[in-house]
Amino acid sequence: MKNCARVVVIDDSMTMRKWLITILNSDQRLSVVGEASDAIEAREVIKKTSPDVITLDIEMPRMNGLEFLNRLMRLRPMPVVMISSETRKGSAAAVHALSLGAVSYLWKPDNPRNLDTAAVCETVFVAANAKVQEKNGAVKQQKDVHKVVGRDDQVILVGASTGGVSAIETFLSGLPITAPPVVIAQHMPSQFLRSFSSRLNGIMPHDIAMAQDGEILKRGQVRLAQSCDKQTGAKQTSMGWQIVMEPPEGYEKYNPSVEHLFQSAVQYAPNVVAIIMTGLGNDGARTMRLLRDNGALTLGQSETSCVVYGMPRAAMEIGAVQEQVHIEKIASRLVALTESHQEASQ
Repeated sequence: MKNCARVVVIDDSMTMRKWLITILNSDQRLSVVGEASDAIEAREVIKKTSPDVITLDIEMPRMNGLEFLNRLMRLRPMPVVMISSETRKGSAAAVHALSLGAVSYLWKPDNPRNLDTAAVCETVFVAANAKVQEKNGAVKQQKDVHKVVGRDDQVILVGASTGGVSAIETFLSGLPITAPPVVIAQHMPSQFLRSFSSRLNGIMPHDIAMAQDGEILKRGQVRLAQSCDKQTGAKQTSMGWQIVMEPPEGYEKYNPSVEHLFQSAVQYAPNVVAIIMTGLGNDGARTMRLLRDNGALTLGQSETSCVVYGMPRAAMEIGAVQEQVHIEKIASRLVALTESHQEASQ
């Protein structure tokens, strides 16, 4: 069919390849144009077919998927959907893949028949239309990491989805450890979020962990919103900003929910910096507008630096974003704006 997204399937299991090919070809938006059993074979198939997107198994012979992905994103960046096993080790590897530039991931069940056809097709289709950002090597740390940023009564709230792993790493790498505390709502299952938290804590100088109900936050701390039966919010108390775990109450569509995180801080808006990053949909747009209307500083990731310009676009279109900034400059722009924002609010 015309205008189909061209897909190459890479997996060492012939059974899994055949199932994926059958599933993907059943969607009129997708067309499988090639397959490979390992990374070495994949290089030739990609050269011959020039796909729009590839699915890539993590565990493969000769060269594992992560090593191949790392090389691919440096030499020929393209949308990639990782396939990982349903294990703790698999989730850590998948998060690493997302940090390297993969757009999304799929669980690899023991039995290929258990693949969710609709979810597989939608994930691959969305990835095929994503804007891949070329990776320029290891995360670069902020030079002046001890420069005091913002006021003691401020908090930084961040929302992200597809493409968010790499975006968040880039943002935090430029944020001084003396900055106000950061709370992040990143759309991910709980197992992936725990792996992401562990990864960030190992590569960043900040104190990074999963959000815990009742915790009082301090400068230099970064907390990831939980994906559980409750939503993560933040409120200001006499002791400082505090994590609050609350019932969903209408925010069930996404867990964690950017909308809920932003809403929880609206009454303290003059002390909030809200940032909306790459992602599909409009989560966070409405309550980001409320934050801005009530005195918060609001920033959106620029279209050119987004993997998926969905959430920032939605926020921009309703006037929730004061300024759009390239992901590599959001941290430095935040540092520059906090003092002028403080003066304007006095």
